[in-house]
Amino acid sequence: MANLTETAEFTADVLRLDTDTPVRGYDGTDIGPANEQAQALANRTKFLKQRIDNMSATQVRSVNGKSGTVTLEYSDVGADAAGTADALITAHINDADPHPQYFNESRGDARYVQTSLANTGNGWLQLDASGKIPAALLQTLTSRYVVVADEAARLALASSSNLTICAQADIDTLFYLNGGDNPAVAANWVQGQAATVSGVSSVFGRTGAVTAQAGDYDADQINETANRKFATPAEKTAWNAKQAALVSATNIRSLFGQSLLGSGNLAPTPAQMGAAAASHTHTVSDITDFTQQAQALIINSLEAGPGVTLGQNPVSGKTIISASGGGSGGGGGYIVVDRPSATAEQNHSFSFSVQSAFNLTAYALKEVAGATNQTYVIDDFNAESELDYDATNAAVFDGSLKPYTGSTQALMADGAFYSTDVRSDGEYLSLQNAANSIIPAMTSNTTPTGYVASASSQQSPYLPYRAFDATQPNNTYQNSWVSSTAPSESSPQWLRIDLPSKQMITRYTLINRPHTSNNPNDVFAPISWTLQGSDNGTDWDNIHSVVDDDQNIYKEQIRNFELSSPVSYANYRLLFTKSYYTRVSLHKFIIMSDSKFIIGYDGSYYTAENGQLTEITDEINSETITQRGVTGINKLDTESYTGMFRVISVSQFNIKSVYFPYSQIVINQQLMSAAAWSQINSATLTATQTNDGAVRVAVTRDLVNWHVWRGGQWVDIGALTTDTVGATKLITDGMTPADIGGINAAQWTQFFDANGGVPDYLAFAFALDITDPATDVATIDRLVLNVNEASSWKLQTPAEVEVRWRTDSVTFRTVTAGNYKLAYQIP
Repeated sequence: MANLTETAEFTADVLRLDTDTPVRGYDGTDIGPANEQAQALANRTKFLKQRIDNMSATQVRSVNGKSGTVTLEYSDVGADAAGTADALITAHINDADPHPQYFNESRGDARYVQTSLANTGNGWLQLDASGKIPAALLQTLTSRYVVVADEAARLALASSSNLTICAQADIDTLFYLNGGDNPAVAANWVQGQAATVSGVSSVFGRTGAVTAQAGDYDADQINETANRKFATPAEKTAWNAKQAALVSATNIRSLFGQSLLGSGNLAPTPAQMGAAAASHTHTVSDITDFTQQAQALIINSLEAGPGVTLGQNPVSGKTIISASGGGSGGGGGYIVVDRPSATAEQNHSFSFSVQSAFNLTAYALKEVAGATNQTYVIDDFNAESELDYDATNAAVFDGSLKPYTGSTQALMADGAFYSTDVRSDGEYLSLQNAANSIIPAMTSNTTPTGYVASASSQQSPYLPYRAFDATQPNNTYQNSWVSSTAPSESSPQWLRIDLPSKQMITRYTLINRPHTSNNPNDVFAPISWTLQGSDNGTDWDNIHSVVDDDQNIYKEQIRNFELSSPVSYANYRLLFTKSYYTRVSLHKFIIMSDSKFIIGYDGSYYTAENGQLTEITDEINSETITQRGVTGINKLDTESYTGMFRVISVSQFNIKSVYFPYSQIVINQQLMSAAAWSQINSATLTATQTNDGAVRVAVTRDLVNWHVWRGGQWVDIGALTTDTVGATKLITDGMTPADIGGINAAQWTQFFDANGGVPDYLAFAFALDITDPATDVATIDRLVLNVNEASSWKLQTPAEVEVRWRTDSVTFRTVTAGNYKLAYQIP
C-alpha cells in the first residue's frame, strides 16, 4: 500500500462508514470511501501539527520597549519596590487613628449622649419605665401660704427659702414667689388665679365645713311659704284671747252628748263612748288564738279511762284518743313533726296524757343535702338491657346498641347436604361464600393429620407451616416462612402444601411478611412466581403466573388472585423465580374455594338470576346445586320476604351475609324514677355516626308524648311506635347526640315544668339508620346523665339527737342545726 499524501488543511467533513458502505481500495482514479475518511483525518492532523510547531518557535520581540536579553524591573510591571508593603503595614499599625473615616468610641462620645452620664451632673435625663422623671431625682418642695391685705403688705413679706403662695385680699388674687427670691421686688412675683374660686370665702365668719347654728338667721332673712307663714302681733293677740276662753270652759259645753255645765260627776255609758258592754259576745274570727285555746280546753277537760290514752298531734293540733297500742313500741302510730331550720342544742318538747309504762318509741331524721355533679350511667346497652326496651327486630344489644348488619355462619351437616339459616326480613340481603382457606390452621409441618407443608429451603425458625397457621395477618414476623436463599430462574424456591385429597380452588391470597422495620429488605417479598397443581407430587401443572410484581414489596401487603376457572388437585405449590433482596418469604398462603349454594324458603328452592330469586323445579341433589347454584348474591330485594332463608350446599363452608336493615327504634318499656335527683345538669350520649349512619333520640315523662329540644324550646313530636314508621319518624324529628349533649341544666328544668322543674319520671327512645352496611355506622355505646342528687333523710343516732321521755312528754334535743323530722308515739 502507498502512503497518503497529506495536505495541511482542516477538512470540513469526515465521512462515516456504515454497515452498507463498500470497502474498496484505490483503483487509480477513486481512492474509495475508507481512504477518503483516512485522507480527511490525515489532513487535519498535519494542519494542527503545523500550528503547534509555529507556537513553539515564536520568540518575544520586546518587553516594555526593551529587546534582546531583558531583565525586568518592578517598575516594568507597575509594582512597588521591595519592602514598600511592609513599611505601609507597619505605619498603619503604629498610627493611633489609622481610619479617621470610621466611627469609634471617642467620636461617638463627642456626637451622641453617653449612657453612663444618664441622670448625672451636666448629663442627660433618662425617664423611668412609666415615662416620668424618676422620683429620686425630684426634690421635695415646701411651701407657705399667707393672706395679705394689699400689694404693700405682700412686698413687705420676709424672704423665705420655700415657695410662697400669697392671697391678696383686696383684689382676691393668688401670687407665687420662688424660694429664695426677694419678695420686695414686684417682678419676682407670678400672678395666678382668683383666690376664692367658689366665690365664698367664709360663712358667718366661719371657714371650712360650716354647719348652720342658732342665731345665724333672723326672721327677716327667712322667706314665707304657702304652709309656713309668720304670725303678726295682731294675730298673736287674737289667739291668746281664744286660749283664755278655752281654758275658762266657756266654749266646750258637752261631752258624749252630756252637758259639762253644772255640778256632779260625768258618767257616760259604754255605748255613749263607742265601747262594748261589759257583757258581750264575739265571733270566732275576732279571737286570734281561739283554736289553740279551745284545743287546750278540750284536752284539759278530757281524762283517759282504762285502756285509753290521750295525746295531741302538734302538727294538726287535733286530739288523739287511742284505745290500743300499735307500731314498734307500746303506743299507737307515729306522729311526725317537721322542724325546719332547727338550731344547735335546741329542745323540741311534745306533750301527751300521763303514762308510766315508758313503752313508747321515737326517732329523728335529719335532711342531708344531695351531692352535685354526680354521674349516673343510664345504660351501656349490654345483652341484659334488651329486656328493658320494646325494640324492632334488627336492633342488637351487645355492649352497644346497633342495627343488625349480617354475620358469618358455618354451614352444618344437614342430611346429604350442608345448610344454615340466615335472616331475610330486612330491606336487602347479600350472600357471599366467605374467604375460607381449604387448609386448616397448621401447628406443625404435619399437623393437622393429612396436611403436609414443605419447602425447597427454610431458615430456622421460619418453617413452611408458618405460612398456613392462620387465615389473617397476626403482625409477628416470626409467623412466616423464609427461604435460605434467593430464588432465580435457574434455581427457583418453592412452598408446597399436600392435601388429604383433591380439592377444588377458585382463588388464592398472598400476604407479605410483617416486620418492625419499614425496609422492604426485611420483607423478602415475592416478585415473580407460578401457582402449580399436582396429583402425584411429581408432575406439576401451571395454574396461574405473576411476573415482575415489584409494587407490592412492603410489609403486610395483601394480594388477592381470582382463577379464570376452578381447578382441583391434591397438591399445590408456589414456584418462585424472583424476590426482593436475598431470600423469599411469605407470611400467609391462603387457598380458597367458592362452593355453590341454593336458597330454601317456605318449602321451595331458589337460585339467583339477575338479582332476583328464581325457583328451581328440578330435584334437589348435588348435581342440581352444582349446576344451578351460585357463589354469591348481591343486594337481593327482600322486602316481600319474612323469616329466614336456608343456605344449602353440597360442601361445608362459611357463608357471609350482609343484611340491609330498615330504620330501627328502641323505646323504654317503663318510666325511670328521677325522684332521687333535684336537677339534671347534662346528658351525654356516646355514639358513632359514620358516612350515612344516623343516631337520634327523644325523651318523655309519660311514655305517651315524646319531646325534643329544638329552636330554644321543648317540642312535642307526639307518640312513637315500635315499628318502621316510628323509627322513620324519630330519625326525621329526633335529636342528634350533639343536640341532647347541648341541653343545659336550665333547659332540663323546663322539661319538668309540670312538676315544678324538679325531675320526676324519665324515659328515652333511640333510633338507628344506615344505608350501606359496608360503609355506614350507627351505634350507641353509652347514655350518661350528670345530676344533682335530691336531699335525703338520715336516721339520727342518740349522739346526734338526744331523746328524753317523761310521763307526760317527749323531748328531742338537736345537737346540730338543720332540718329535722321528729317522730314519736303517744300513749
